[in-house]
Amino acid sequence: MATNKTFYTDSNGRDFVKRVRDYREDWDLQVTQPVTGNYYPINLGTYISDGKSELSILVDRAVGGSSIHDGQIEIMLHRRLLHDDGRGVGEALDEKVCVDNACEGLTARGNYYMSVNQLGSGARWRRTTGQQIYSPLLLASTHETEENWKSSHVTRATAMDPSYSLPPNVALITLQELVDETVLLRLAHLYGAGEDGQYSTVASVDLRKTFATRTVQNSLLNTLFLLVVKYVDVKTTNSFEP
Repeated sequence: MATNKTFYTDSNGRDFVKRVRDYREDWDLQVTQPVTGNYYPINLGTYISDGKSELSILVDRAVGGSSIHDGQIEIMLHRRLLHDDGRGVGEALDEKVCVDNACEGLTARGNYYMSVNQLGSGARWRRTTGQQIYSPLLLASTHETEENWKSSHVTRATAMDPSYSLPPNVALITLQELVDETVLLRLAHLYGAGEDGQYSTVASVDLRKTFATRTVQNSLLNTLFLLVVKYVDVKTTNSFEP
């Protein structure tokens, strides 16, 4: 793949940021670390594209990654140094596991998911599979029969209207019960501008159906939902003022 020094990494699991090897948009980069200077943190995934197809890799934990050579993606599974690099620690970064006085280098394991898609189709795979990795379905079983289990586990209440679901390009990030019968709800749009031809569009969520059993108040303009804002005083040790 002729990628022209370009690759993409996620920003804290949300949008994907364009990276160009040995280049910074904000200043004239003097390349002194051709490998470490091109490594970036990866929480969700990374991908490269040659204008015709996309090669994507998703991860299940925070790692470092880069594209040191065109058409290639490398991910640091585990950093291990056999000698002190002189960076101030005073020892080699050599983690070991010892069993019965037999020591070996620490083994790092993880799950990595790879896909090759046509140009413009990779975003949907990255977002859909990324959500499945981040919030996998929990498989549970019971020793009871289906009839007995249903009769003893009757649903008494539900927050969301059973006939309603979130749009496919919106994800539920946080749903936390607070004090005074209030809840904290955070939603996120999964796609960035221009990332997908169908889903990189404005999404609407009906909060009345999301909280079918609760009262949602509107402002007089009937366009903005009323928010209760509580200011928190933060004590600092310096004289900084916003």
